[in-house]
Amino acid sequence: MDYRAHREAFERENLARHALTHCNLCPRRCGVDRTAGEKGYCGLDDLVRCFREMLYSGEESELVPSHQIHFAGCNLRCEFCVVAEWNEQPYAAREMNVEDMVKKIAYRRSQGAKTLNLLGGEPAVSLHGILELLGCIDPKITVVWNSNMYYNDIVDKLMVGLADIYLADLKCGNAGCAENLLGAKDYVAVARQNILKAGKHAYVIVRHLIMPGHNECCLKPTLTWLAENIPEVKLSLRGNYIPPAEAVSAPRRYLKEEELQCAKDMAQSMGLKLIE
Repeated sequence: MDYRAHREAFERENLARHALTHCNLCPRRCGVDRTAGEKGYCGLDDLVRCFREMLYSGEESELVPSHQIHFAGCNLRCEFCVVAEWNEQPYAAREMNVEDMVKKIAYRRSQGAKTLNLLGGEPAVSLHGILELLGCIDPKITVVWNSNMYYNDIVDKLMVGLADIYLADLKCGNAGCAENLLGAKDYVAVARQNILKAGKHAYVIVRHLIMPGHNECCLKPTLTWLAENIPEVKLSLRGNYIPPAEAVSAPRRYLKEEELQCAKDMAQSMGLKLIE
C-alpha cells in the first residue's frame, strides 16, 4: 500500500494546528487562540466534534453509497440550515475519537461505502482533526470534501492531494442575499474563487440549492458565472429547500416542481452539465 498520503496528512496536521493559535482558517479571521480554549465564530476550540456518521444514499448518484461524517461547527449562519443546532452549539456534540472513527470507516466500507464524505457544519473549521483522520486511513479511499467553500487559502493548500472530490456549495448569487441569508457578505466572491482553485487539483461538483423567489438574484447569476468560467463543471441543482419555522429573510415556502424544472431548463440552455 502507498503510505505517501498518510505522511502528507500527518505533516499538514501540524500546520493546521498552528493556524489555530491565531485562527485564520476562514475569512472571518477571528484571531483567537483555539489551542488555549478560546472559541471563534464557529463556536469551536481545538477539539474536533462529530454529531453524526452514517451510510447515506441521498447525495449525487456518482457518490453513493457515501459514508458521511458530520463535523459540528460552522463559519456561516444560514437561516435555512437543517442542522443549525450543531452549528450554534457545536460543543454539545461528542469529541471525535480518531481510533474509533477509523474503525467506523472500515465498517462502512464493508457495507459498500463508495466514498468518504466529510461535511458539517463546515469541515474547514475542523481541518486539523480531519487531517489527523486522513493520516490514519487507506489513501486509496475516495475522499469527498463537502463544503460551503468559505475558507482561506491555507485550507485549499493543506487539502491538495487529499480530497479527491469537492462537493462545493454555491449558495447565493450576490452579496446582499449572502449577507441576509448566510451572515457573510463576502461569501459569493470567496466561494467562487475557492471553486476555481479546487478545480485545478481535484474533481469538482458544484451544488446549488434553489430557493423560491431567488431566480434573478441567485440562480441566474450563479448559472451565468459557471457557464462563463467553468462550463465543463458538473452541476447539481437541488430542489429540497426546507423553509425555516421562523423565517426572516429566507423564503417561507417550499419550491414548486415547475420551478425546479425551470431552473434545470435554464442551466441546460447555458450548456451546463446537470447531474442528479
